Amino acid sequence: MIVGIDVGGTNTDIVLLDAEFEHVATLKTASISDLAKVIEELCPKAEAIGVGAAVWIKRGEIVRAPNIRNVPKMKFSKPFVLENDANCFAYYAARVVGRKNVYGVTVGTGVGSGIVVDGRIYRGFGLAGELGHVYVGGARKCSCGERGHVEAYFGGRALKRARELLKSGKIYRTRGFEVFCRALAAAIMVLNPEAVVVGGRIGGRLDAEVLESKVMEYVAEELRPEFYTLKDDLAVAKGAAMLARDAIF
Repeated sequence: MIVGIDVGGTNTDIVLLDAEFEHVATLKTASISDLAKVIEELCPKAEAIGVGAAVWIKRGEIVRAPNIRNVPKMKFSKPFVLENDANCFAYYAARVVGRKNVYGVTVGTGVGSGIVVDGRIYRGFGLAGELGHVYVGGARKCSCGERGHVEAYFGGRALKRARELLKSGKIYRTRGFEVFCRALAAAIMVLNPEAVVVGGRIGGRLDAEVLESKVMEYVAEELRPEFYTLKDDLAVAKGAAMLARDAIF
């Protein structure tokens, strides 16, 4: 049995992977100080642990956490894998859509992205895929402390009443959506993925056809990927569990 954990800016989702995925709990990230203790209580029979966290990881170390004020302690007694949350999402999404070259984008508290090439996560020198912190101009302050990033305009922290905007469809008329689509288009032109999969508690509820139509205004037709939105709030946790399974076993 393998535990998969998604430590996000707002929520922490926990799943258990045995023959199938089981949702164990969803907790507020701010309420967790020691993640290892939480897992010992909730999943005492776990053999391994995969953690997908909204943090920047380089050489195996967390170097920044733009959307998490206090990152929980993660000193597990069992084998574990720590990975960026968007990378976990991309890893899972690639298997859901059945493609080996996928650009996965999460829109929740913030904006993240992960790259899968030939079925494996591409990390570059460790931090590849930080779409949310691409500079797009303007003076809006981002959660990382800088100004003018994608995440300063789109995502749960940037948008006021995101759920209402989604429900009414007004989100597609916001400046933030325009900024997001242009940045996503630039990434597609650079990476030329087979598929783009957008998820997260906001991204997973976007209309894939509307998203594709807007993004393709800025992408050459020859580079058109398949577009999907994945409405699965546990996708990051599931991807973390799969990564731990594939890496450890």
